[in-house]
Amino acid sequence: MSGRAAPEITVALPAYNEEKNIARVVGDTRAALDPLGVPWEILVIDNCSRDGTRTVVESLARDDPRVRLIAHAENLLYSGSCRTAIREARGHHIAIMDSDGQCTAADVPRFRARLEGGASLVFGWRRQRHDPLSRKLMSRVFNALGRAWLDFPFHDLNCGLRMFDRRFAAVAEIRHRINMSNPELFVRARRAGLPMEEVEVRHFERREGATSHDLRRIWRIFTEVNAYFRALHAELKARP
Repeated sequence: MSGRAAPEITVALPAYNEEKNIARVVGDTRAALDPLGVPWEILVIDNCSRDGTRTVVESLARDDPRVRLIAHAENLLYSGSCRTAIREARGHHIAIMDSDGQCTAADVPRFRARLEGGASLVFGWRRQRHDPLSRKLMSRVFNALGRAWLDFPFHDLNCGLRMFDRRFAAVAEIRHRINMSNPELFVRARRAGLPMEEVEVRHFERREGATSHDLRRIWRIFTEVNAYFRALHAELKARP
């Protein structure tokens, strides 16, 4: 960042096998951030992709130094990519957004408005979803588990866009290895007494690539997620 102002906004993009999506998502994110008139950076975390994701991002970063790549040497699951994003982001406000094109950085101003209004962590809410029925049903199960175990008060437990400030980044330790992060982020903010809100976001159908959730393993996914929520519940109940 020598000779360049520190970014006001970081948009971090966890990516796994998103070769067909990542250039478009980075381009759309640049187009959304430029009109805001503040310094920004895009941080792509390549989670040991097996396709050409890393090569594509390396080319983008050569053309624009505001695009940075961090490549994992092994797959650390989604939570590991979010941990890297929190550690490496330089922005005052940090968004972590899925890189599959189903969310848009054009919604970032809505999140910033809530952060500037006093919230420290803001979750997205996909009121209108463009996912297969199986994904919607799985989300309903996750939301129910979140309410039961964590008293999660918002609509959308696993939305792929969330944004937070440096106050939250200072306490946002991710300890669990799993393909989600919002429940643990929620627990960290609640234990720290930081204010949280939600905003409605736009949601789009995935054009290319495949989800990293293998729905053929539905029972195993359920048992893993239920154990994850049970562990987070214990953390919420532990003494500060």
